[in-house]
Amino acid sequence: MEAWKTEKSETVLDTPWVRVRKDAVSLPNGTRIEDFYTVTVRDAAAIVALDEGGNVLVKREYRHCYGRELIEIPAGTFEPGETDALAVAKRELLEETGYVSEHWQYLGPTIDSSAKMTNYMHLFLATNCRRVAGQHLDATEILTVEAVPLDKAVDMVMKNEICCNSSASGILRAARMLEEQKKTL
Repeated sequence: MEAWKTEKSETVLDTPWVRVRKDAVSLPNGTRIEDFYTVTVRDAAAIVALDEGGNVLVKREYRHCYGRELIEIPAGTFEPGETDALAVAKRELLEETGYVSEHWQYLGPTIDSSAKMTNYMHLFLATNCRRVAGQHLDATEILTVEAVPLDKAVDMVMKNEICCNSSASGILRAARMLEEQKKTL
């Protein structure tokens, strides 16, 4: 497919958290869009963390833009200058849950909102997680953590109780990977 052509571009918002760009673009079919907005936030890492009993650690957190509590896997954004997704994942798991793991697998990146957002969410599976500390939450984080059996977490995804794309994708990818690993043993 042919790429869209950017005729004009301007930054309309630029903060440490979000950047919004307004483009005037021409599509290959001749259609012109004068106000195509692109939103850039920092890349992030999310973790399907399985405790020593095989339970998934999930967090419940109020999300203001949706006006309700959502169930998600632990996750967090890259800090300025960070480039190592695994280091971000390890930091966020410890900060949000107090758990660590020595067993990590990269599940790949996801794109949460392909029409307007530019960031990637890097998914990881961490197994045999064990609690070593309390939570060390940011001032903007108020969340609770609970351990859910993996099969139940998959059911929660399928019932849309876990509806955040990266959390759902991570849980389903991890469940399939673990299922395939069992078949080869």
